[in-house]
Amino acid sequence: MRSLAILGVGFALALALPVAAQNVEPKDPKKRHPAIGNPEAIAAGKKIFSGSCAVCHGPEGQGGRGPNLRQQVMWHTLTDEDLFKTIHTGVPGADMPGSNLPEEQVWQLAAFVRWLTSPAMEAPPPGDVAAGEALFWGKGQCGNCHRVLGRGGMLGPDLSNTGARRSVEQLREAVLDPDADGFPGYRGVKAVLKDGRAIQGVARNRTNYSLQILDSKGALHLLPMSAVKELTLSAHSPMPGDYKTRFSRQELDDLVAYLSRRSVRPYEPSSETK
Repeated sequence: MRSLAILGVGFALALALPVAAQNVEPKDPKKRHPAIGNPEAIAAGKKIFSGSCAVCHGPEGQGGRGPNLRQQVMWHTLTDEDLFKTIHTGVPGADMPGSNLPEEQVWQLAAFVRWLTSPAMEAPPPGDVAAGEALFWGKGQCGNCHRVLGRGGMLGPDLSNTGARRSVEQLREAVLDPDADGFPGYRGVKAVLKDGRAIQGVARNRTNYSLQILDSKGALHLLPMSAVKELTLSAHSPMPGDYKTRFSRQELDDLVAYLSRRSVRPYEPSSETK
C-alpha cells in the first residue's frame, strides 16, 4: 500500500463529491451497513487505520498532513455509502489515493472513521461502566466539580448528557488534556474587590463592564468591573491535568465508559441493517 494515507476526508473530501451528495441523508437512517457501529468492525478498522492512514491523519485521527477526522466538519454530512466510496476511490486532485483493499476492509475503515465522531453513547464502551462510576464519585473526585442528573458540584460542566454530545475520543481527550478545548466558560478566576472581599471560582461571563463568578458552593456572583480592584485569570483549566499518571490505563477506560453512557435520552440501537 502506498505510504500516503488511504483516507482523507474533511474539506477536501466534501469538495470532491457532488454538492447534492453532501446534504443527502439516507432514505432510512435506521438501515445501515452492518459494519457501522459494530465493535469488531471498528476495532479492525482502527488496526488498518494505524497501519496506513495514521501517516497523514495522526494515530488517533487528530490530523497532521491530512485533515483532523475527529472534528465535525463538512464531511459529516455524507452518508455512509458516500464515505465508503470516498475511501475506496480517493479524492481527485488531493494527496489521497484510492484504496486497493477488499470491500469488507474498506467498510471497516468507514466504521472506524464514523466512530471517531459518533456520540459516545452509540459506541461500545471502552471499559467497565460500573467501575468507572465508582471511580468518578470516589477516587477521581470528579463529582466535586461536575454534576450528573442533579448530583455533584457545580464548578465544572454538567455531564448528564455528555455521552450524547461527545465522541469516545473527545471524552478521553477531555479527561487527559483539559486545556485542549480552551475550557470556554470555565476559566479559573480570583477577584479582589475594592471593599476587601476576595471571590474565587470560575468565570462564566466576562466583559469590559461586568464579571460573573461561580464559586465552589454554586453561588453566582454578579460583579461590575468598577468594583474589582484586582483580577487574576488562570492560564489553565481548573480541572486537574494529571489523570494520565494518577489513573491506570484500565481506570481511564472505565471512567470514559461511564461518561459515554451519560445521556438524558437512552440510546436505542436499531436492529435493522442493509
